[in-house]
Amino acid sequence: MSQSIKAYIRTVALSSMLINVAAADDMMTTYQLAVEQDPVYQAAVNTYKAEQATLGIARAALLPFLEANAGTAKRSQKVTSRINIPGFVGNADYGVDDWAVSFNQTLFDVPAWQGYKKAKFNVERAGYDFRSAQQNLIFRVAKIYGQALVAKENLRVSEAEKKALEEQLQLDKERLNVGLGTVTNLYATESRYQLAVTNVIEVDFAQRDALQALKELTGQMPGELQRIANDKPPLDPPEPDSVDYWLQTSLQNNLGYLSASSEVEIADREISRLKGQHLPTLGVVATQTYSDSDGGLTGAGRKQDSSSVGLRLVIPLIQGWGVVAGTDEARSRYQVSLQRQEAARRNVDRTSRSSYQAVKSGISRLKALQSAVKAGKSTVEAKREGFKAGVNTNVEILDAVRDLYGSERNYINAKYQFILSTLKLKQVAGKLEVADLERVNSWLENK
Repeated sequence: MSQSIKAYIRTVALSSMLINVAAADDMMTTYQLAVEQDPVYQAAVNTYKAEQATLGIARAALLPFLEANAGTAKRSQKVTSRINIPGFVGNADYGVDDWAVSFNQTLFDVPAWQGYKKAKFNVERAGYDFRSAQQNLIFRVAKIYGQALVAKENLRVSEAEKKALEEQLQLDKERLNVGLGTVTNLYATESRYQLAVTNVIEVDFAQRDALQALKELTGQMPGELQRIANDKPPLDPPEPDSVDYWLQTSLQNNLGYLSASSEVEIADREISRLKGQHLPTLGVVATQTYSDSDGGLTGAGRKQDSSSVGLRLVIPLIQGWGVVAGTDEARSRYQVSLQRQEAARRNVDRTSRSSYQAVKSGISRLKALQSAVKAGKSTVEAKREGFKAGVNTNVEILDAVRDLYGSERNYINAKYQFILSTLKLKQVAGKLEVADLERVNSWLENK
């Protein structure tokens, strides 16, 4: 694991010890909890650790191998007769002790060397995937927390709409009682009011589900959520404001594309590794042995000490065509990796452009919706005054109320989508960091 990633994990772990785990009331608290509790992210952490271990396994095939063994035995001997050889006849027990040390060092082994190079690219790919998981966690926290905020704000707007219609319904009843209203107006308002009640129930359910999504992410229910301040987010264009810059940056730094490129290298090394199995291997072999045997009926005891140093050459001759078949398979998988790399490149091209345009169009949309909400409030007030003066109808008031709160909902959703678009653009470009989430978190307030 690289030093930067180790430092990152230590920093997050230390931060998580300092927070109050009883309430996840802002984005950073939620993020710190998610680092420790999100099973998707924790799986990515352990996957990266496991992939790093493969490099040591592959390196072991190139390093010296030293082995020692020892043994002791008690042997029983029985001689019943001797022919033409004088000596003892009878039974005897004697001991034998021995030990050996062997040393092997690979000098030339193409499959082992290519396997090591393949493992290095595998660790590189795992690093890209882990960094992608880090960025994905940042984005998921912003998305899920944002969905909960939107649900909370939508509930507030829906309750305000219900209250406004309830007041209008009460006014229609009073006007009907004094002979100024009509049953038709009363029924129209009653219908809109009941729809508003239904909408509150549905939005309340959506909010509860959004809170459960936060619990799924952090392992515990959040506390009171903060909301985005009225004057936030700032409607700033991408920096720099150039689609070509973001496209080129994404093609250079997008972690999904870099991971796919590493897969191509891994597949290429696998071809080389399998082709290398046709080649001979050469290594140094050294042994040292010792044996100590007590004497039996057939002779005196003996101590023997021997050593040898040499080269071992192994030449594969017939392998059942398994290497050929394996190489053909590896070539096909290499083509698969090339196609996946191209698919990743095209996806980066599209998503970088669309994310950039989403930020640009989001600015215009937010400005338009701000004006729509402001105009909607003025329209409702004017329609109510006109209704009292007999200029406007009851239906016109109901339509104005519907349009006002519809604009407010659209504005809330647009703010959330604009924030996500800015984060998505950085994620596609491989530049999304915790600091970006901290910036979004600074836009929240307790209300």
